[in-house]
Amino acid sequence: MSELYLTGKTGDGKRLLISPITSAKLARCPEPPDDTSGYFLMEERDEEPAGMVTILARISDAEAAYRIGRVFCMS
Repeated sequence: MSELYLTGKTGDGKRLLISPITSAKLARCPEPPDDTSGYFLMEERDEEPAGMVTILARISDAEAAYRIGRVFCMS
């Protein structure tokens, strides 16, 4: 799996990320997923670098991750 990493901003100051999930991000998830393969659409606050990470969706492959990133204007 290539290491695709996309990021973007929401209107309310949150950062959206699409990437494989790391152990550091898993530790910040209140409800970590059982299956950590693939990519994840995640949300976090910029002003809280060690704050909570919310997983919004699991994405199975790089092509789907790239397409979803385009929908959210992520780069």
